[in-house]
Amino acid sequence: MLDILIKNGTVVDGLGTPAYHADVAIKDGKIQKVGFLGAPSAETTIDATGLYVAPGFIDINNASDRYWTLFSHPNLESHLHQGVTTIIGGNCGSSLAPLTTGEIILNIQKWANVRKINVNWFTVKEFFEETKKKGLLLNFGTLVGHSTLRRGIVHDEFRKLNEEELPQMKELLRVGLQDGALGFSTGLNYSHVKMAPQEEITELVSVLKKGQIYSTHLRNEEEGLYESVLETIETAKKTEASVEISHLKAVGEKNWPVFEKCLETIEKAAENIDINFDIYPYDSTATVFYTLLPDWIAIGGRAKLIENLENSELRTKVVGELKGRENEFKKIIIASGNIDKIFIGKTVDEIAKNQGGGIIETIINLLVVSEGKLIGFWPALSEENFIKALKSPLSIIASDGAAYSSADSKNGFLAHPRSFGCFSRVLGRYVREKNILGLEEAIKKMTALPALKAGLSLRGIVEPDYFADIVIFNPELVKDMATFENPFQYSIGINTVIVNGRVALSKGQIKNRALGQLL
Repeated sequence: MLDILIKNGTVVDGLGTPAYHADVAIKDGKIQKVGFLGAPSAETTIDATGLYVAPGFIDINNASDRYWTLFSHPNLESHLHQGVTTIIGGNCGSSLAPLTTGEIILNIQKWANVRKINVNWFTVKEFFEETKKKGLLLNFGTLVGHSTLRRGIVHDEFRKLNEEELPQMKELLRVGLQDGALGFSTGLNYSHVKMAPQEEITELVSVLKKGQIYSTHLRNEEEGLYESVLETIETAKKTEASVEISHLKAVGEKNWPVFEKCLETIEKAAENIDINFDIYPYDSTATVFYTLLPDWIAIGGRAKLIENLENSELRTKVVGELKGRENEFKKIIIASGNIDKIFIGKTVDEIAKNQGGGIIETIINLLVVSEGKLIGFWPALSEENFIKALKSPLSIIASDGAAYSSADSKNGFLAHPRSFGCFSRVLGRYVREKNILGLEEAIKKMTALPALKAGLSLRGIVEPDYFADIVIFNPELVKDMATFENPFQYSIGINTVIVNGRVALSKGQIKNRALGQLL
């Protein structure tokens, strides 16, 4: 007897090949057969007439670990309701392991309230053991974060590594990979590692073996975007690593024109190196507020940042350096952080007018009040550039979001809507409504392509012997509902989600728990 029989559906296999009508048989966690199967006995039969059957979506750039919702929301509801069955953490340089002391968890204080966090692991292996106890509903894998490694060695010091420290970092990375991490990531835009030279990154990336990924949040996504892309390509050439550029984008309208040049440069480089990039379908970033300021102000860490901002002379210098950018910053919406809830949902402009200050002064005040822990939605991206990237054969769809539940709407913060709607928004807005991309190609960018990039064997394709991670959806109804004003709304049009051969979600209801595997 089969565990699950999916009848009368239209299969989109994940490889980009044309969709076809077929049944799918599932047994012992894997796909047994795909084709016209008659009426074999099955414990559960799902009638997929009028529905599409695809591999479960793989979110190769997920932030649930560094926002700590991996542990607070083990059902990962906002992603489950989009059809996601696998998430990869440890992105943008921040992973939850390996640690040298529990204090290194401060590396994620930009995103999570670390006062509520208890860490009882050091190695990636121990981290996996603790994660397994949480009973995740989706599959989870992690990269090793460069910022995590660096803080483990030099703590809060802002300097180059000495001759002894780089080998120590390389050994930490090597052991983390041996323990099961899928690759290595950098977040070169963040203050603690922005001064890390390319040579340091190249040395660490060279530790990776075939099948392990190097994922990078570029050093500069604004005026230095093109140079940052060239740096990444050079690292790829020197190390022959498989490279993934995280959330590729040009931030700020004046930088939008260079995006096409970057895209062409990456596509040209891809003729000789293994390089991809991921994107999300929104025109606003979720920006860590201090990154809006000049780099020098944050040298020395968060406490030093606040001390500098309280110094009237340095404060005046910051205001002078950012003069002329007021219009860029005034529409930023306060989303979350260590701040009174009265500010949440308001724009910097609204707060400035209410307090009688300028835009830059208001940003500084907000950072001081929040002790540097503040995230805002910055409408600084171009939909036209997103569409260009979406059409590229190298692009992968990824949320760069953390998982939440609809109940979080009561908790006094805003999540980026990508956490609830990234994948369904691509299928609804850009496939069905705008016809920018064919359905089969879009599904490939969510399944087989990220599985291949992350080195996940037997996932991301609807074929016999592959793990039965499957999403069944209505192509005419699938749609994101989350907005910036009201993000805590699940996507619609997702009929059923199957994780490792068992039904996780059916018609909006969670049916089982703890189905995920550690990858």
